[in-house]
Formats: sequence, C-alpha cells, structure tokens
Amino acid sequence: MNRLIFQTQPPALAPHPNRADIACFVGFVGRRPTPLPGVMQQWLVDQGWGQPPYGRAGALGMAESPPSLLDVPVPIDSWSTFDYLFAWDQRPVSPDGALRGGTYLGAAVRSFFAQGGQRCYVVRVGDPWPFNAPREQRLNQIERLVPGYRPQSRSLFSGSPSDRGSWHGVGHLFGLPDVAFLGLPDLADGVAADRPALPTQSPVAEEDLPETFVVCSDPAPAPPPDSGVRQLPAPRCDGLGYGEWVRSLHLVASLLERHQHQGSLRPVQLVAAIPLPLAGTPAEQDLWAVLGDDSAPGLTTDPADDGIASRFVQLVYPWVRTPGSAALPEQLESPEGLLIGLLARNALSRGTYRGAANSALGDVFSVVPLLSQRQQWAVQGAIGRRSRALIDRVSLLGPTPDGLQLLSDVTTSLDERYRPASVNRLVAGLIRAARQLGEELVFEASGEYLWMRLEESLDGLLQSLFAAGALRGTTAAEAYGVRCDRTTMTQNDLDHGRVIAQMQINPALPVEQITVVLALNDSGQLLALGQQEAA
Repeated sequence: MNRLIFQTQPPALAPHPNRADIACFVGFVGRRPTPLPGVMQQWLVDQGWGQPPYGRAGALGMAESPPSLLDVPVPIDSWSTFDYLFAWDQRPVSPDGALRGGTYLGAAVRSFFAQGGQRCYVVRVGDPWPFNAPREQRLNQIERLVPGYRPQSRSLFSGSPSDRGSWHGVGHLFGLPDVAFLGLPDLADGVAADRPALPTQSPVAEEDLPETFVVCSDPAPAPPPDSGVRQLPAPRCDGLGYGEWVRSLHLVASLLERHQHQGSLRPVQLVAAIPLPLAGTPAEQDLWAVLGDDSAPGLTTDPADDGIASRFVQLVYPWVRTPGSAALPEQLESPEGLLIGLLARNALSRGTYRGAANSALGDVFSVVPLLSQRQQWAVQGAIGRRSRALIDRVSLLGPTPDGLQLLSDVTTSLDERYRPASVNRLVAGLIRAARQLGEELVFEASGEYLWMRLEESLDGLLQSLFAAGALRGTTAAEAYGVRCDRTTMTQNDLDHGRVIAQMQINPALPVEQITVVLALNDSGQLLALGQQEAA
C-alpha cells in the first residue's frame, strides 16, 4: 500500500543578489509547534545563527523544541510555508488568552504573496501583545523592531554592519544583501492610542426564553467562540502616536541612507502605512497636520527634526479590507504588505524601473477611509515650492472606473527628481549591479586597463536598461553617459587606490538628468560618493 507524504517545500535559499523584488518583514507573531525543514535550518546555520557567539538561544532548537525562530531571518517562498511555521492567527484578545485573533504581520505577508510577491524574509521579534495592551507597553516593544528606539528619547539606531551580534530587528538587513523592500506592519498598532474595552453582551436569562417544542436529535457541536476582534476599532493615532511613528521611521530612514552611502547596506526601500487618525484629532481632516511640509515635523529637510522626507521612504494610505484581515479589528489591515507585493509583482513582470501606478489591487474588498478627489488633490500646507497634494507625497489606494488601483507610486523625498519611486528603484538597481561589478574587479590593479573594463561593464549595464525602455532618449548617447578616467579622479584618489566612475542617466520620466558617482576602494567596496546630483 502506497502512502502520500506531504512536506513543506523548502525555499530557494540562494537568490540572485540583484533581484529587486525581495522583501523583509519585521514584526510580532507566534510560532507554531512544527519542526523546521532541514534545508531551512541548514541555511540558518550556514548564515551563522546556529553557533556561539551569534547563535540565538532557542532560535534553532538549541534550548527548546521546536525552535522558536526568534530574532533570526527566515526565508519564506509561499504563504503556506509562513502558515506552517508561524501562528499568525493566535494573537490574544486579552491577557488571559481565552480568545484569539489575527496579526498584522500575518496579514501583510499574506497580502504580499496574494499581490504577486515571490520571496520574503520574516524576522520574528516576539509574540504579539494582546489587542487591548496599553500604549506604554506597546511602545516599549518597538525597541525590538527598531533597535535604538526608546520612548521619550532621541537614540541613534543601535547596530553595526561589522558586528553580527548587534543585528536585531531591522538590523538584520545588514546580513540580507538581496532585500529590496522593508515592512514593519506592527508599527502603526504599536504607537496607536489605547482602545476602548471590548464590548460584552449580557447573556439571556433562561426564564426569558419562550417555551418551544423541538424534535429530538443528536446534539449539534457548539460553534467556535466569537473572539469579538472585529468589534474592536482599528489602531488609530493621536498627536503623541504620530510623533512616535515619525520618530521610528526617521531612525530607520537614517539607517538606510547612511549605510547605503557607506557601502555597508544595499539600497532598501522602507514602505510604511500611515496610521489611521483618531476621531477629533487634526489629522482626521488633514493628514498634512502629520506629514506637513518644510515647517512640519514629518516631511522636513532637517534630519535633526526627526523628519521622514527621504527617497528611501514610501508611505501608503488608506487601509484595506482583504480576506486576510477578517480576524483583525474592523477587518482592516495596514497596507504596506499589499504595496510591497504589488511593487514586487511590477518588478518581476514589467521591470522595477517602471512606475506601478494604475496597477490593479487584486484581492482587496475596500479601502478605508475612502478619500475624495478633493482630499487627494487639494494642495495643502504652506504656499511655496514644496507644497504638494497628498497624492504627490503618499502612494494612495483608491477606486477608479476600472476598480481599485494604486493611484500614485511616490516617495516622501523633497527632491523632485526622486519623488517618483520608480526613479529611486532605477538608481538602486544600478548601484546593486555596479557593486557586483566592483566585487568582480577588486583584485585588478588600478590603471587604464581597469578603468576601461569598468567603463565597458557599466556601459553594457546602461545599454541593457536603455534597450528595455528604462532610459529616455532617441540614442544611447542621449540616454546615458559613462566615464572612468583621469577626469573623474584626482591624484589623491590614485595615490590611495580609489577608482571613481561617473554615470549620467536620463530616466524615462520628465525629471532632470541624474548623476551617480561610484568609487571602488582598495578593499573592494563600491561606494556611492555625492550620488544623484543634478548634472
């Protein structure tokens, strides 16, 4: 007699480093009592998470079984694999844990794959807090997502690319060079105002029931208890909550920008959902009260003001209802997982350098709140060069004659050249590919031969992008230019073994020409120096 044995298919654990569709989700979710597939466990051991000094206690079964997978990156290639490993549907409604609901991390991963994503990493930083946990308790947990964050302080991100032991939460990006997108689905819930108590219904007294006669039958099984989660309000922010949200994003954005320039981190796009506003707060009528312009705390040009204006930050709004949000408050999920999945699908099907606006939102029932045309397009904030409509600063979701679609695909950058998110993704792809070229040429002696090889390699890369329609121009000479010779390097550069190449590109969008300056140092690192300045 033959037996059918079903096993979870292990993920493809060695993707190409230049892929532009891979995501990393960091958040809170429980662990199911299921064994870890052998290939996945071997991958984690090979990555250095199985042995001291970097082995995380219990993460791979060293101290407990099944392994907790706590604070280690887990490669996921399908929703079924995530469901097999993680208890995304077991978030306690109250501290006693009698009733359970869904998790925002689970909803985000499900939407990522439903929208067309193919691969992601999940960093589980702990079990989810109860739905009615007080804000003080939730704010203390954000440190697990963003090391260096602490309430009422202005800490810097704690974590070093050279110290694997310091990689916690978002810090795992240092060891995931193939990641292009980052999502923190629990952040909006972590900073939200306290929820009201879950409404209770008084049981009906037996004496109040009418007397009836029924045919005798076998007793029917009792229905599962209703968790009541859908009766809870979705996370909503007041001024304090928005302040903590902005500061958290600022820490992550600063990390991404600083280490990308230093060459210790590949370009990564942070995609974050704007929290829903609490009724009666200024943000309920005007999101610019939160996001602002030059003078407001959100989109600011001064990093000291904890702003989130960055080409590495993409905000998305409003929230959505999907099949995966049925067990969440108001059946609403934060939409970063949905947008990241859509951008991953766009990268695989059309090219990451193409804008994703007007893409259909499959698997979405509705968006909340439903923004009017006036709310989307009205220019708000101070009158000036940087005043923009909401749709110019936020990737909005909404209805169209062809159904629900992504209405805009933009970053929060105050630089007009990097407001279209596709431009930043194009430059990020160039830097990723150029760094790989630099690694291949690290053992070559600096001189005209190396400069010629580097220039030819970069020219071939840009030629392929021009042929694919990513660059604007009737000829290659109009679309891009590459130089790597004595005009791009000083004598000091030559004396220190540094090779500098300059690329000028005209993205297939009505923006200024962009210049990217790349430096190959004697250790093989390819750095972006003064990159993306106008020609």
